[in-house]
Amino acid sequence: MIALEKQQKKISVIIPVYNAEKYIRETLDSIIKQSYKNLEIILIDNGSKDRSPDIIQKYEAKYPEIHMIEESGKGPGASRNRGLKLAKGDYIVFADADDYLPDKEIFCKYINLAEQTDADIVVSNYARLWKDKILPATKHQSFALCSPSSEEFRFQGFFSVGTLSYAWGKLYRREFLRNHQIYFADLSYAEDKLFNMQCYICDAKYAFLEDIGYIYRKNDMSVSWQYRPDSVENWFKLVYELKSWIEKKDKDPKEYTSLIGYLLIFAAFFDGKMEYMQHKKSLWAVRKVLKKYGSNPMGRKAFTELADRRKKLQITQKLWKIMIRTFSLGMKWRWYLLMSVGIKILVSCRVDERLSDTGIRKK
Repeated sequence: MIALEKQQKKISVIIPVYNAEKYIRETLDSIIKQSYKNLEIILIDNGSKDRSPDIIQKYEAKYPEIHMIEESGKGPGASRNRGLKLAKGDYIVFADADDYLPDKEIFCKYINLAEQTDADIVVSNYARLWKDKILPATKHQSFALCSPSSEEFRFQGFFSVGTLSYAWGKLYRREFLRNHQIYFADLSYAEDKLFNMQCYICDAKYAFLEDIGYIYRKNDMSVSWQYRPDSVENWFKLVYELKSWIEKKDKDPKEYTSLIGYLLIFAAFFDGKMEYMQHKKSLWAVRKVLKKYGSNPMGRKAFTELADRRKKLQITQKLWKIMIRTFSLGMKWRWYLLMSVGIKILVSCRVDERLSDTGIRKK
């Protein structure tokens, strides 16, 4: 049970919705069934073409804590921003309309830990739903005990483990977001990664919950799994937004050099993989996208710095060290076709899956 005074703290749950009729009932039911009852649930329908709005309206008529707002195709970032402006809660929880909460006590656990530690962000573990099979993701314990200012915390938190990158699976203190004016940027993809990096740069205080608090569903129709021809431009827009944010907050840019570098390495590899799959395993398509990253001034600078053997990578995972150095050297020396062959081998041998948070998947 949670203390009565803590029940006074309201949680605002913000859910962008787009064509989610298959899953939205499960999502809402998992939130309504929470033992913590001081909630408001704000759903922003983003121009759905299916029955999602009708389903939500039925829930809205039955549950006074549910409110639906209609938008017109502005994307999940803009929808979450609309929710943030309407939210009245002391804390914010983000959820996607095709996911669900597996633990009806998770909001109680979030609130208890936030109030005990005065945390700005409480982070739980999560699992992925892959073809009707639950796959536990890599747990955050591998970096949660590291100093937040360390390279290890940044690299694992935002990249190799990745838990800190997602808007879901967390409880945010609304006052922290409001005081630092943190909102979602106008990006076509990965706006939640930038949002959370902005929180990090503002010295957010983290608390980590060992429980699995969120189930992320692999939905082939979601933005995360679709090919995007503007992906390179989107990633660089994110990088320049991040650089601008660092300057705006009067932080030392050198302190975050590796954060930007790792971001570009992961973006370049991800886009190379997507091009390879989209264009029938064409090495020339991969080469073309890698050249875009290597030709950009920010990209050249980041790859050159990470390729410098005189600068030690302050991370413990040896395989990642080797891959980062090798990739950076290849990009520095513009060995784009050779790098394309490397990406082909990694994808064909499914090494990228082995290095992901859920490990190799059965086809």
